[in-house]
Amino acid sequence: MLQRILALAQKEFIQIRRDRRTLAMMVVLPILWLVLFGYAFSFDVQEVAVALVDESGTATGATIAAAIREYDRFVLVDLAEPSEAGIREAIFRGEVAMGILIPPGYGDEEEAQLQVLLDGASLFAAQTAARLLPSALEPAQEELRDELITRTRAEVEAQIQELTEARKAELLDRVPPLLRPQVEQMLAAGPGIDLDQLEIAAPSPLQLTPVVTTLYNPDLKTATVMIPGLLGLVVMFMTTLMTALGVVREREYGTMEQLVVTPIRPLELMLGKLLPYLVVGAVDFALVFAAGLYLFDLSFAGNLWLFILLCLLLVLTTLSLGLLISTVSQNQQQAMQLSMFTLMPQILLSGLIFPLDSMPKVIQFIAYLMPFTHFVPIAQGMFIKGQGLDLLWPQAVVLAGYAVVVVALATVRFQKRLA
Repeated sequence: MLQRILALAQKEFIQIRRDRRTLAMMVVLPILWLVLFGYAFSFDVQEVAVALVDESGTATGATIAAAIREYDRFVLVDLAEPSEAGIREAIFRGEVAMGILIPPGYGDEEEAQLQVLLDGASLFAAQTAARLLPSALEPAQEELRDELITRTRAEVEAQIQELTEARKAELLDRVPPLLRPQVEQMLAAGPGIDLDQLEIAAPSPLQLTPVVTTLYNPDLKTATVMIPGLLGLVVMFMTTLMTALGVVREREYGTMEQLVVTPIRPLELMLGKLLPYLVVGAVDFALVFAAGLYLFDLSFAGNLWLFILLCLLLVLTTLSLGLLISTVSQNQQQAMQLSMFTLMPQILLSGLIFPLDSMPKVIQFIAYLMPFTHFVPIAQGMFIKGQGLDLLWPQAVVLAGYAVVVVALATVRFQKRLA
């Protein structure tokens, strides 16, 4: 019995060794997940881009500005227009995650309040900035408290000294002139009041409690940020996986060879195979888009037709990627494995789930080599902020380049496979 079991196990090991793609995935994937989840993925953004505008003209404002500049986790960004409007423009363009405005007369005028603007579209950065702000303001709060204690002590000491001198003068006025020199010597030699021993309670210092305004996503809802990216994720997943499986299924069933001997040209065959999955991807896109609008009460702020056009670039890339995978897969199992192997890194490294700014530079470089990483800012920028092609053209150019290259590779590979 044992001999038969070992013989079957040996046969299985031989099959695993012969299937090099499966063997490589069995070895590489655990190491890849370990490195990514242990080293690269984090929800905490290490450095936050911040815009600082000090219009106070007061010592209190200068103290706060100095504390913000010295905080090591805030990276200050210079504004073309140092004002509240300049901060809002920088947040709209995605240049900063937080803006701090110190209004005129802050610290001297009671109605002046410290203003903080957050970019709700950059969810992780905004949450990190809001959490770090009290720590950044703490040195300024301590310095203001120490200054108030020092100023209060100096005022009290001056009042005591003035009162003591007045009492001495009053006492000397009541002493006969002949005894005044002796009394003055006695008062001068007396212990007097030790001002250092006085416990002076200073009034409460100014509390640095800012008025926080969150733009574009006031409640910092995750759905507001996730759903735009999910549009591309669903389309990418369905078109890549279904295309790869569909073409390989034709080859497994032997119907691909039957199609080859018909008058259908290779290009026509390829387009005919891709068209149904393009329609399915469009339906999935419409369903997720409608669900975001009506189920999650979101609103689309950008140009819808431009957004559809840019989504089409992603769809062309993912359809061609699925076709390319089908040309190197021997069966549906391999097609599914290769599809997941190409899709999962794109999803995890896109910045949709984990912020790109929290990843090491090497991982960020790898992330920007993937098309979905460039689609996420397009979806979020147009959906939430209403950004246009004037800001999103770099991502659009990259998507277009991917579409051209992957479509060309898939076409050449597919035609060679048919030949």
